[in-house]
Amino acid sequence: MRCGSINPPCATVPVSAAPFTSTGTSSGKRSWKKPPRRGMTSTPESSALQSNPSCASPRALGVVGFANSGKTGLICGLLPHLSARGLQVAVLKHSHHPDLDRMDEGKDTWRYRQAGANAVAVAAPGLVQVTRSFPGEPPLQQALAMLAGQADLIVVEGYKTGPLPKVAVLGPEEREAPDYPNLIALVSDRPVNSPLPVFAHHQVDELAAWLYDYLGRN
Repeated sequence: MRCGSINPPCATVPVSAAPFTSTGTSSGKRSWKKPPRRGMTSTPESSALQSNPSCASPRALGVVGFANSGKTGLICGLLPHLSARGLQVAVLKHSHHPDLDRMDEGKDTWRYRQAGANAVAVAAPGLVQVTRSFPGEPPLQQALAMLAGQADLIVVEGYKTGPLPKVAVLGPEEREAPDYPNLIALVSDRPVNSPLPVFAHHQVDELAAWLYDYLGRN
């Protein structure tokens, strides 16, 4: 993705109109042109993106549904299949837990935030974990911006009414597609009255292939 200007600030890029395009290959398969991630400096434009990471906007896809419908299990199933297709995938979970900011209460990270740190990072072998303070409910676009440059695709669990293309995971009693905007596919083990493509829970490879093709075309 090329911003409107090499110099910051860059043009705003809606996440739903993300910067992947698909190209034909000699085998007839689709491939994705991926936006440069931080640390990748193959072109002058990507160098500019590196210095202004908000320009690099990865694709984002929502997975929505009621509690205990199987959203987390579906995402965990999709991740290895998407990774096998060469994508680096990040996950953003929207939580309504009222005490999320106190889950590490008493720990050093919590003490740093209480003392005024806007962000706290913990680095350990094999893992870097970052927490950031935020006043009120984080808007989807701002939450996604925090992951920009970290992945080719961000899978978002939640934000049902957001603008992203979404896969809805239906519960065992649901027979209709939920009234969420921008639904592109459904996951259900029972018949569903909908023109959208429907995948069973065990069809994660088929769903991953369909999503890869869909995101390459849109």
